[in-house]
Amino acid sequence: MKAVKTITLLSIVATLLTGCFFDKDESIVPSLDPAQEDTGDGYTKVSSFTFVNKDVSDTVGTHDLNTTGDAHILVVPVQVSGEQEWTKTMLKNAELAFFGKAEDTGWQSVKSFYEQASYGNITIKGEVAPVLKSKYTKEQLSKHIVNGSPMPDTLITDEFQASSSYDSLRSRYDTDANGYIDSVVFMYSNPIDSNKGYWAWVYWADNKPSLTSPTVNTYMWVSYNFINGTQKSKGVPYAAYGDLVDGHTVIHESGHMLGLDDYYCYDDDGWDPSGTIDMHSNNVGDDNIYSKMALNWVKPYYVKTTSSVTLTLRTSAFYGDAILINDDWNGAACDEYLAIEYYSPYGNNQKDAEGRYPGNGLRMYTTSGFRIYHIDARIVRLNERGGMIDYASSIEPNYYYAIGASNSKSYSYLKEHKGDFKLCHLLEAGGVNTFKEGKYATNATLFKNGDSFEATSEFFYYGSRFNNGSEVGYRIDIGKCDTYEGTITITKI
Repeated sequence: MKAVKTITLLSIVATLLTGCFFDKDESIVPSLDPAQEDTGDGYTKVSSFTFVNKDVSDTVGTHDLNTTGDAHILVVPVQVSGEQEWTKTMLKNAELAFFGKAEDTGWQSVKSFYEQASYGNITIKGEVAPVLKSKYTKEQLSKHIVNGSPMPDTLITDEFQASSSYDSLRSRYDTDANGYIDSVVFMYSNPIDSNKGYWAWVYWADNKPSLTSPTVNTYMWVSYNFINGTQKSKGVPYAAYGDLVDGHTVIHESGHMLGLDDYYCYDDDGWDPSGTIDMHSNNVGDDNIYSKMALNWVKPYYVKTTSSVTLTLRTSAFYGDAILINDDWNGAACDEYLAIEYYSPYGNNQKDAEGRYPGNGLRMYTTSGFRIYHIDARIVRLNERGGMIDYASSIEPNYYYAIGASNSKSYSYLKEHKGDFKLCHLLEAGGVNTFKEGKYATNATLFKNGDSFEATSEFFYYGSRFNNGSEVGYRIDIGKCDTYEGTITITKI
């Protein structure tokens, strides 16, 4: 089955945030011990998930990058015929954007971002290959149409596959010996032109695996301009740190190679349930706690009680603390539940909290507080054409599966409620779903001392119930909130 193409949308919007001033370097991890034991009355810390996103995607042949341990990325510079030649500086910048130290970039590289986001659970490795010189011109490539859209990249993957110059690299980057290259980035040197297919996305090549000559499966298509340079014709600073490389876009796209979805909405009549300011909505800040659970980086506290539980969470910027709530939880990262984290404007959030990201004008929250998400990542079993058969609670051999809901109706696998059930919905402390009105998250979205939450029809399709029909069944009260940790009480109702 053909996988869905995911495209980064860089909205040129502004956000009005007020809050703390950044008068010192908070990039050093604060030394905080867990406030509670792994198991207590009414809660237990999850030791492992029964399955995560990668297990689901493997069933349909979209082999995501490893999400723990070593993950290998091969960056292939592409020179379209007649376009900008790659210079030594450009090649060095490509290396820095993916594998460099944070201090050598304008913010983070792919490697440094994901090492921090994963709490050291993943190490990105790779190299920049020799330049692939295409025989095609920009115009010839843009005339290659797939599913009604210009897709220059599919011809480039064919050229790469056919070139014997990359034989040894292809074999070396099939580290799991499954016949597919772990992941490939095709970075073209010509300017961005979204109308002709020169943009940024992740796609999956429809190739058969080969152990003797591994083929392309998961790959990224992205312009050099996204990491360094300005789209002068439009005056848009896609890469906004002068001579320093900007990793925002390639970090977002690398998240797709790891198996994450877009959390913004593609639909013209839709809205962004994630609140817009999120690495996998509009390329800013850290990955949210659902993303980290989906990638197997977090072992949350699972709360199931008949009375009340009080827990303290350390900031998710530096620690893998989280809470998961659903009495009928199936034990997987891919299910429906409430996910709770304690946000602070440091770590991967700091740069975009200190000031607006020039690439799209967005700014992260500048204060600390709890983020509460309604996650509906239940899996569905698919037929051979990719249509939903029914919901499933486990993965069985020889069947196809996918996460059913999406934040975009057009990409949902569900038979019903395509536009009603959202994959990743950030709930708002104000008690009103302002995102439906086209607004996006601000400091006021965060839950802070004295705030409370109960499921209502403002945020849940069935009022006080999850999308699966079961009662949410808990009231959440927010206690003391410090810079790096906050206390929360969860009471059965």
